Amino acid sequence: MENENASKYSPDCLVTIGIRGAVVKAVVVVYTTNSNFVPSFTHPLQLINSGRTMNIYIRSSLLGFSFSICICFFSSVIAQEKKEIPVLIEQLQNQDKQVRITAIKEVKRLGVEAKAAIPALTLLLKEQEDDLRESAAEALGRMGAEARTAIPALTEALKDRSAPVRSNAAFALGQIGAEARSAAPALSALLKDQNAWARGNAAFALGRVGDANSHLPSLIELLKDQNENVRRDAAEAIGRIGADARVAVPALVVLLKDKSAPVRRYTAEALGRIGPEAKAAIPELVASLQDREFVVRTHAAYALGKIGVEATVAIPVWTALLKDNSEHLRSYAADALGEIGPDAKAAAPAMIEALKDQDRFVRVSASKGLGKMGAEAKTAIPALIELLKDNEPLVRASAATALGRMGALARAAIPALTESQKDQATVVKLAADGALGKINSSATKP
Repeated sequence: MENENASKYSPDCLVTIGIRGAVVKAVVVVYTTNSNFVPSFTHPLQLINSGRTMNIYIRSSLLGFSFSICICFFSSVIAQEKKEIPVLIEQLQNQDKQVRITAIKEVKRLGVEAKAAIPALTLLLKEQEDDLRESAAEALGRMGAEARTAIPALTEALKDRSAPVRSNAAFALGQIGAEARSAAPALSALLKDQNAWARGNAAFALGRVGDANSHLPSLIELLKDQNENVRRDAAEAIGRIGADARVAVPALVVLLKDKSAPVRRYTAEALGRIGPEAKAAIPELVASLQDREFVVRTHAAYALGKIGVEATVAIPVWTALLKDNSEHLRSYAADALGEIGPDAKAAAPAMIEALKDQDRFVRVSASKGLGKMGAEAKTAIPALIELLKDNEPLVRASAATALGRMGALARAAIPALTESQKDQATVVKLAADGALGKINSSATKP
């Protein structure tokens, strides 16, 4: 079987693609200095051209000199790349096959920046040589929704004699999204293709174009496919249907024990997307919280949150997760217990212990959660008062807010909160003001 479809690449490739040394270094800085930014780009120039990303880089730069140099590099490279695109389009029409192959590779590297080449790439889908058609279809997949004009040609390519062409065409249609819904019938036929990548990409595409529901029985059947990538793509497509995919829950539950971690991860996510209609999966999802793979545990927790677990079941589950190796899951668990509110009082001791967590976000979530428990978590008041001295402003602010939620029960915190009104961090001062107001107003009520 072929190597994994090159069209399915990770955003991590941004830090390895080389265009010019200095620019790549700048892109790495942008990519690594903001953990909340999850790019969906295919080429560094897209990252540079994004106004949002440029702002991120500017905020990350402290020296005006280095900043001005980077802007200069960005501008010059963008200008040069744009000048190259007309030349690439000419090369895509060259009689020399090797020239065309090289040009396609360059277009794939540029991604959507080379969208002007889409008509030329579309024509290449009619070439006699299989490798030309395969590469052209893959390049169109890099264009995303911009390749909408190629939908008829890509749909026709789903019947190509070459399996890689069929596979890449299906993936490209999925990348185009809802505008390619007209291709759904042809994609559904591909679900029975002899080639695993073609079957998987057809399932993937049906989920993205928005017509997976019409082909749900076939997708459920693919959950038993021998190829793990097909099972993964089928699970993802079913998840995109949402609550209407309830009949797939039993088959998805089986996949929670699949040998492949990506299959288990997408299965858990699919169950979460189905929501409350997937309640039958709760026991297996709870078991998945102990999965050896962090990403599976994370999506199992996500699914349980979306399905809506009754407090009697949820409290011990989330309490156990407060000691997970992953700080993300510990924080998620504390948030979940807070959402349950006063009914989660049995978890208060574990939440108080979480106030000492090494991760600041876990401490923030534990503080907020205890505050939402209110009077039922009054035993946390001394620990919350101590947390007003934390090194992190957000932690101090969340502790103050939690004390305010305790009302008159937190009178012992008044001296410390009064001191927090002088905090250098505005967020802490505001939280302390609000907390004191709530405590004092509660204390004066008859």
